[in-house]
Amino acid sequence: MTEEMNTLPKPPGRKPSDTIIDVDLSAEINAAMATEQGETVRCVRVYGDNYRCNWWKRRENPATGKPMATGFDVSELRVRRSSFLRVRKTAEGLRIQDLTLRPPARTRV
Repeated sequence: MTEEMNTLPKPPGRKPSDTIIDVDLSAEINAAMATEQGETVRCVRVYGDNYRCNWWKRRENPATGKPMATGFDVSELRVRRSSFLRVRKTAEGLRIQDLTLRPPARTRV
């Protein structure tokens, strides 16, 4: 009888690969994400296997296309792109799914 009480039933329809392990993969995601020259990516865990990633880049001078040299200023960096991701670690590596809702592209008339 005590043996039956200590055994928990497995949830139906779940595979071992679907199990969410409480590990923060932020550093691995940062290294895996593609960036353009001058960009920095920063991913943070929101909850479970969900992460927010922002691609940061220094403001550029519109005339020269070079980073603006304004001294230390919080507004020097701008988020160029942002994504909400679901990331799972598998035997093959990171499985990254982009969950970001993007507005439909505008069409010119």
